Amino acid sequence: MFKPRNIRRKAEISKILAKHGFGLIVDFAGLGKFIPFHWGLFGHRKRDIPYTAPEHLRMVFEELGPTFIKLGQILSTRPDLLPEEYTYELTKLQDRIPPCPADEIKAVIEEELGRQIGEIFRSFEETPLASASIGQVHRAVLKDGTPVVVKVQKPGVEKRIREDLEILEEVVQRLKDHWEPAKKWNLEGLLEEFSYTLRNELDYIREGRNAETFRKNFLKDKNLYIPEVFWDYTTQKVLVMEEIKGVKISDIEGIRSYGLDPSEIARKGAEIYMHMFFRDGFFHGDPHPGNFIILADGRIALLDFGMVGVMDDLMRMNFVQLMYGIVKGDMSLVMDALRDLGIQGDPKKETMLRKELELLFSYYLLQPVSELRLSKVVNETFRIVHRYNISLPSDLFLLMKTIGMAEGLLSSLDPGFRMITVIEPYIKRSRRLMLSTKFLRAQAEKNLILLTKMLIESTERTKRFIRLLEAGKVEFSIKYEGESRIIKDMRRDINRLSLSILLVGLMVAMALIVSAYKPEFFKAESFLILSGILSLLFAGGILFKIIREGT
Repeated sequence: MFKPRNIRRKAEISKILAKHGFGLIVDFAGLGKFIPFHWGLFGHRKRDIPYTAPEHLRMVFEELGPTFIKLGQILSTRPDLLPEEYTYELTKLQDRIPPCPADEIKAVIEEELGRQIGEIFRSFEETPLASASIGQVHRAVLKDGTPVVVKVQKPGVEKRIREDLEILEEVVQRLKDHWEPAKKWNLEGLLEEFSYTLRNELDYIREGRNAETFRKNFLKDKNLYIPEVFWDYTTQKVLVMEEIKGVKISDIEGIRSYGLDPSEIARKGAEIYMHMFFRDGFFHGDPHPGNFIILADGRIALLDFGMVGVMDDLMRMNFVQLMYGIVKGDMSLVMDALRDLGIQGDPKKETMLRKELELLFSYYLLQPVSELRLSKVVNETFRIVHRYNISLPSDLFLLMKTIGMAEGLLSSLDPGFRMITVIEPYIKRSRRLMLSTKFLRAQAEKNLILLTKMLIESTERTKRFIRLLEAGKVEFSIKYEGESRIIKDMRRDINRLSLSILLVGLMVAMALIVSAYKPEFFKAESFLILSGILSLLFAGGILFKIIREGT
């Protein structure tokens, strides 16, 4: 049951969903062409062609504001959760975010920093460089003449996002309690990951720290440049960073105008990601063209550090095993690594899922390594995962998506580029490191500490469990679904019996009333006709229920 708070926002969400929901229903039913919703009667932009279901969903997210725009943007990158036509339509959310007035942005900066704009900046451009669902970016010059970019959170966004997340938590809880597919899709887990991502993006201090981590990791690297964060002017809602001047990585002619070779830039970009994956276990999770700037000296500057991925030692070992299996064409290594990384589905469909993945990888592993496109392997894996209703762990999904996007981006510089050819030497180096006595000793020491801690705690935990058991406070829960079909049939039969009893009771009551009062206007013929109509209605209801239940 919904809690009595956020009533106005809930009403607003319900109104927008209702406006677009009927459009979705008629489209699914194939009746869209008969109803002129595309005429603009409900506030939609007029056009001749009816809106599709994915378009309605995208318009819902646009109207609902920052939280749902961000949710739509995340879903647009999740082909394991939505069909392709929906993810494609939701990508259009990326470029449809109107900017906030400059006066409101300046007010946020002054409130956060406790000073007037003129006291902080020599100049501040009111026209934003970019506008997103949560914040927007402006050029500025500090008092000492340093050119910077200022990322500012839009006013009211944090309050609205926290309110929307509370509502989403209620919705997910209700779906979990009343809708079986919600349990299968683990909506609670998905919402938790989305909330974590969104709350992180509300904290620009965290983004600044991510940038500093990359700067530290690549301090001695000659291929990557990370802009400096100006911490004196950075808060949770304001991030001030060094302005980077160059050309986007997608600007081939601009790269050549610097006298640089695009294929060499592709190689540098791949090596940067290899260091992130294999050396640091900390990688940039949003490799799209706007986040990579090519400097005149050939270095690659990285921007936007809101989305990062972290790989622990175990995940990196599984990743190395996966890549090694692909390079060597060893299906057993590939499948074992995928399972350990989290690709698991319904146990009843486990065999078919394994066969699908084996067929997919067998097909690609037959190709020469120099021709293998990891982006295609990733996309095909996502299609299979979606077909089997599998929701990937967020860290695995981000890793796979990043690999696919990075190869696609770098291939635009060099059509012959293949990520796998760059990965091979890093796999060999990682294998040697993992088999070294130093690495094995470090892992053994860590596991010994954990084992010792577990042994020390086990005595106290055992005593606590025995005390609870003696007090009768230990509860056991058993979930058995083997009789679900019988229960369903019993529920159906009870519904039929209830309807039949109600029908008979109504007819008997009518007969008693007529016999007792004998109203002149209520002739026997009228009673029979009315009884017949009621009987037909109840019988129709029962028949409809039988047809719907497929019995």
